[in-house]
Amino acid sequence: MPSAFDLNPTIYIHTLGGFSIEAGGKVINDSSNQSKKPWALLEYLAIFQKKDISPAELIQVIWPDDPGVNPAGALKTLMFRSRKLLEPLDIPPQKLLVQQRGTYAWTKEYTTVLDIDEFETICTRVLNESLPEEEALSLCFAGVELYRGDFLPKAEYESWVIPISTYYHTLYQKLIHYTIHLLTAKKAFSQITALCQTAIAIEPFDEEFRYQLVYSLYRDGHTHQALEEYNNTLDLFYSEFSISPSDHFKDLYKIIRDDEQGVNMNLDHIQHALSEESSGGAFYCEYPVFRDLFQLERRAIDRTGDSIYLCMLTVTGLNGKSLKTLILNKAMEHLEASIRGSLRCSDVFTRYSISQYLILLPTITSEMAEMVLKRIITNFRKVYNRKDMTVEFRLQPLKPLNRDEEF
Repeated sequence: MPSAFDLNPTIYIHTLGGFSIEAGGKVINDSSNQSKKPWALLEYLAIFQKKDISPAELIQVIWPDDPGVNPAGALKTLMFRSRKLLEPLDIPPQKLLVQQRGTYAWTKEYTTVLDIDEFETICTRVLNESLPEEEALSLCFAGVELYRGDFLPKAEYESWVIPISTYYHTLYQKLIHYTIHLLTAKKAFSQITALCQTAIAIEPFDEEFRYQLVYSLYRDGHTHQALEEYNNTLDLFYSEFSISPSDHFKDLYKIIRDDEQGVNMNLDHIQHALSEESSGGAFYCEYPVFRDLFQLERRAIDRTGDSIYLCMLTVTGLNGKSLKTLILNKAMEHLEASIRGSLRCSDVFTRYSISQYLILLPTITSEMAEMVLKRIITNFRKVYNRKDMTVEFRLQPLKPLNRDEEF
């Protein structure tokens, strides 16, 4: 019975999403957190398999902060430990990690396939060649399947890994965007949804992936789920980065909400569909809707002459100091509750940024508006009173619409 060694099996090396080596049905991987440096040597020699590497280069890579390491002794010991890791492959380790003429190298005796090489070949063809649509899509899906995560994630902060990881991550983003482009032309929105969910699992903070996920769900008829994903993205960006998504992303809310549900001549049905669930206090809406209401009020005061105030509440640390994210998020939750409970049900407010709310107060004077804002802050202080933060307010009367702005 011939062994895997006798058959000269092809060696497959996976680096995207984790490091593993496969040969003849046998696999080793870096799932253990032990033996970091032996794995580092394996990774470096395997990635740069086409060249012979000097001891000095390996010392710099594996012991970058210890220039006093003795190359001969250190590498001799490390080579022994790295070869031990290769033993489960049933190929003589000295055939895989080669020492010759004072250099170190990965085997050239066995055919070795690197996933990053396959991935790059696919991306190059898809992005640079004019391929038939179905062939391009097939390659796109093959590339997406290959990219299981970033390059060598356990070594992501190593200086030699960073530029390589960035390169392949950028290729992945381009591949996803091009695949979405091809699927959009086919109106294959359910496939776009699945694609974006896969991409977000790898890159959860890519706003464009999340935009396409929300939009594809909406176009595929899953409006409720689209709005859930929209709100999840807002919460994620607020909590992780203390920022809000771009206006481009926020405008999705208006697109979805403005979607016409077909011709319906029954006003009772329409009024029921338009009705909100019963809730007390002021009306909260997303910023794109607030912006439309703001424009509507500006048009109204030109006719009625009513006094309407735009108000801003800002949570800030004392003396301009930044607040910790958890503290700020909790403060904004309590401030929203205070706004909702302190205003009339006809008043409207929205979250403008990570630390600000905007409010529209109609039919009110400047003095009364200031009293309302102080009441909100007082109610906020009753439930969340920290000495290291303050809530500042500003208010300004709405200016009538300048007719030139309409054109």
